[in-house]
Amino acid sequence: MLSTVGGHHDQDRPMPKATMTDWNVVSVEEVAPEVRTGEKSLHRVLEEHAGKRTKFVLPEGRYRLDGRFEHNDCEAIAVVGDPHATLVVTDPDQQYGLDVGGGWGATPENSAESVEIRNLTFDMTADGVGSQAVSARASHDLKIEDVRVDGECAAADKGALGAIYAAVTHPDGKGIVSVSLPDGCEFRPDTYPDQSAVESQTSHPIGISVTDDHRGELTFRDCHVEGWVNNGGYLAGGEGPCIVEGGIWTNNGNANLRLGKDDVAHDVRIEMDEIEYTGCGLWLQEGNVRVSGGEISLPNCDNDGLRVSSESAQIRDLQIDCESSARAIKVNDGGGSVLLDGVELDDWGDGSKHGYCAEIWREGTTLRNCRLAFHSGEKNRNGINLVAPRIVFDGVTATHDADDRTTVLVKGDHVELLNSTFRGRVDVDRKNAKSPRFENDDFTDCECVGFDY
Repeated sequence: MLSTVGGHHDQDRPMPKATMTDWNVVSVEEVAPEVRTGEKSLHRVLEEHAGKRTKFVLPEGRYRLDGRFEHNDCEAIAVVGDPHATLVVTDPDQQYGLDVGGGWGATPENSAESVEIRNLTFDMTADGVGSQAVSARASHDLKIEDVRVDGECAAADKGALGAIYAAVTHPDGKGIVSVSLPDGCEFRPDTYPDQSAVESQTSHPIGISVTDDHRGELTFRDCHVEGWVNNGGYLAGGEGPCIVEGGIWTNNGNANLRLGKDDVAHDVRIEMDEIEYTGCGLWLQEGNVRVSGGEISLPNCDNDGLRVSSESAQIRDLQIDCESSARAIKVNDGGGSVLLDGVELDDWGDGSKHGYCAEIWREGTTLRNCRLAFHSGEKNRNGINLVAPRIVFDGVTATHDADDRTTVLVKGDHVELLNSTFRGRVDVDRKNAKSPRFENDDFTDCECVGFDY
């Protein structure tokens, strides 16, 4: 029996627009049994059967991927393992794997509406292999989920790209990326004799890259990205926001995680235990960036743990542990506001690279409810250097347990120390700064130099 709403029968309503589930499903083993035996490369099968809205289903097994599958002139494309499939690349000269949904500089009009790459492992363990795994763009619905790349990427000498490139090209579109890239890439500075080793890092592969045509929203959920010399996650590309939910980002050069305009990171875990190439932990590069929760561990590195260069930033409830010569926190100069709220820092750094564990160069930076603990070690260093004017401490506990080092150095005018506790030494550089304003502070067992009482 037909139901009625407002006097109209259901059968009188217009048919709904086709949904994203209207796939032409192609079972790879049915259309090309020889792909299961290795007699035919998977990319050939995909090329032969790809249409406007094609979902390729790959049963459990291993499939040769001897060339690039490029499919951009379509409405929707999907390649999924059922439940999981392995794509094997063995040719050292191969540069690309699955390149779908739209080319470089894609717009909503010339990119696929929907792209799914799911339940796949890319086996690149053969000697010299360094192919890109996935490059995918979609205007409204992008899914790169349960994708893993095995094998160290050896691509420095052949126009290095990276493992995963992604973009959502329409401002209203959304996507999700959940990948594991645990083996990173070779560090081959000898490939670039005209560059220093540090300069050559940008010519090496990237783990995850958000391309400049990104306009929608991308969520990166529980990714594992380790050992990529030219950034682990370069998410600062494009205009659309990226949301990072959890994940492990370890020993990636330039930056383990690099965020840009309106990007957000929740509960990320970052570790840098590598000095062969240089990389900071979390780099807030541009726009307004927000960070909440998570931890940065710096057992052995010589670059910044948290670097803030963005127009503005809010960092809340972040734990930083530093045992190296790295600068644990650096807030660069800039025009917008920066708030560190509930940040906890424990530093045992040796001071061989940086005399201060943390430096604040931006006027108007606020530290609220933070705990900054500087510990004596093999080579003690100083605590935090307040270079810019109008920095505010509110509810901060700052301590140093080395007798011969400074907890806080004030080098900027109009600094305010409010409701805070200090131990060790607080030093005002009176050649460069006036005495700070202080209120409701605890200076017990603290040496104060340069204050106007």
